[in-house]
Amino acid sequence: MNASLFLEYIDKYFRPVISKITEKFNGKSSEQTMLHKTMLTEEYSADLNWGATEINHSIVAADVVSMDSSLPLKSRSTISKATGSIPKIGVKFSKGEKDISDINTMIAKGTDEATIASKVFDDSVKAIKAVEVRKEIMFLTGLSTGSVLVADGSEDEGNQGTGVRADFGYKDKNIFVATKEPWGTDGYTPQDDVQQLFDKANEDGNSILHVYLSKKYFDLFRHSEQGKLLAATYLNHVITDKTLLPVPGRRTFLEALGDEYGATFHVVDSVFKVEKLDGTKESVSPWAEANIVGTPDTVVGRLVYGTLAEETNPVANVNYQKSGSHILVSKYSKTDPLEEFTAAQALCIPVIDGADGIYVLEADKKSKG
Repeated sequence: MNASLFLEYIDKYFRPVISKITEKFNGKSSEQTMLHKTMLTEEYSADLNWGATEINHSIVAADVVSMDSSLPLKSRSTISKATGSIPKIGVKFSKGEKDISDINTMIAKGTDEATIASKVFDDSVKAIKAVEVRKEIMFLTGLSTGSVLVADGSEDEGNQGTGVRADFGYKDKNIFVATKEPWGTDGYTPQDDVQQLFDKANEDGNSILHVYLSKKYFDLFRHSEQGKLLAATYLNHVITDKTLLPVPGRRTFLEALGDEYGATFHVVDSVFKVEKLDGTKESVSPWAEANIVGTPDTVVGRLVYGTLAEETNPVANVNYQKSGSHILVSKYSKTDPLEEFTAAQALCIPVIDGADGIYVLEADKKSKG
């Protein structure tokens, strides 16, 4: 590897540019739609392993006993644990001879430094965003299903890394299906179906304060008879003919759901572009579309990260900068043919904690009973 072809700009702008990009992705701007930024806390792992421990404290009511009697023995708390290795996420972009010549022409013509720097570092924005998007895809998949599979290119053309499976230990007893019919078919009852999650949480001594569902299934809920009745009741409308009830608007229905269940409902509508092995791009919706997930809090886990080998063993002539706590951005060049590279890599994984307090409704299925 050779040093960057634009060392003058690397020395002057690399650090401030990466800092500005990082601030944008970590900020609270209107463009911020990545849930893992607000729903996970960061945690460093020195051994490059992650662990999700769930302690079931088995809290039961105390017994009333007579004086001088022995206390009844209660069961001890149980501990279950899910563990795994932290995968590596990486992406690389290159500028060919034509791009390099264009930048050299801008320099020769005396183009202002800010414009030239934006051209030199435009791949840095794409590289950091690509890593953030992959983390979000993993997080949304994990939260909606209880596990995440980052497969190799032969199994998942959206990802070209090493296969890693992480299972966060969702409990079968906390996973439900439709009570009558799958959502969107005749006779489906979404209000009754969602109520199952709250009833089970109450039985377990837990609370569901937040519910996450896809836009499609949110719309199926509000277009249903139960959804329209729920909104009409919330608005104190007099119901004389259920067939004439209008479909409530998004905001009204979110308010009606919150009033009915005492929880905040969130519509997850994230779609990302990923590049396949053949270079084509496709849209990916990582949330399991039919799954409705209830959680006890907005913070549901950790983003566990480690130290990259290249960070402690930097390659000669390569320029490095850190984006945030764990994304390493590098710039360098190669010859034959002449190319300028920008890479971003990270060792990290979103980990969902507290499986005992998470409840899932698979609304596209119904009970076989």
